[in-house]
Amino acid sequence: MNRRRFLSTTAIAGAASTSLLHGDGHKTKQGYLELIRFVVRNRPAIGKLEKYLGSTVIPGLNKLGCSPIGVFRPKHGSHGADVYMLVPHADVDSFLTAWDKLEASSGFQSVSDTTMEGQYYERMESTLMRTFSHMPEVEIPRAIAGVSGRVFELRIYEAHNRMKSTLKIEMFNEGGEIEIFRDVGLHPVFFGETLAGPLMPNLVYMLGFKDMEERDRNWKRFVSAPAWKKLAANERYKGTVSNITDIIMTASSVSQI
Repeated sequence: MNRRRFLSTTAIAGAASTSLLHGDGHKTKQGYLELIRFVVRNRPAIGKLEKYLGSTVIPGLNKLGCSPIGVFRPKHGSHGADVYMLVPHADVDSFLTAWDKLEASSGFQSVSDTTMEGQYYERMESTLMRTFSHMPEVEIPRAIAGVSGRVFELRIYEAHNRMKSTLKIEMFNEGGEIEIFRDVGLHPVFFGETLAGPLMPNLVYMLGFKDMEERDRNWKRFVSAPAWKKLAANERYKGTVSNITDIIMTASSVSQI
């Protein structure tokens, strides 16, 4: 997994420098997120990839300061045997060097340099994101931490030009949409502005829920919330989203989120 190969690929998503259970009050500068989509040969092969990520890749990246790392399987809204991995980076230098350092570490090559017949995945895409100013870190929401069967929702908001995408980011930050999410139980995990990756310009965010019932119930609360209705009526933010991709996921057993 050489960094040069990562830079030549496309991608999906990102988060901040350190983990935060929301409510601790810790503040930090904006970080960077790498969202990786692994395309796996078939569903039975997913377990082999996840075992490799859990035993070799995640511990190695943790030692380099990348934490918490999330690993997710799509449940709804995606096709094929995909596995997503979210890697937080404290700065751009971490994004540029972490994988080369990992590749040079003891024991990594012997496990990772497989034959084509024994490969862990077919191909991969990587998206680089910068976290939002009003949510600069990856969070593990208290409401879902350690909950068996928890689900995650990955949403990609495309815009028809960069200015509109910037306005939508403002709507989440200064407009207060992130706080409305929190108030109604849409538990944020990260918000990221895509700097390099597919479907640009866009922003990407992830929410966590105890189960699908909580997800459906709290989205209804959001739509009917007076604060959201007032914000949605603001003419400044009209026409900021041209397309939405919505993927429902479950956490892998090796996920740290």
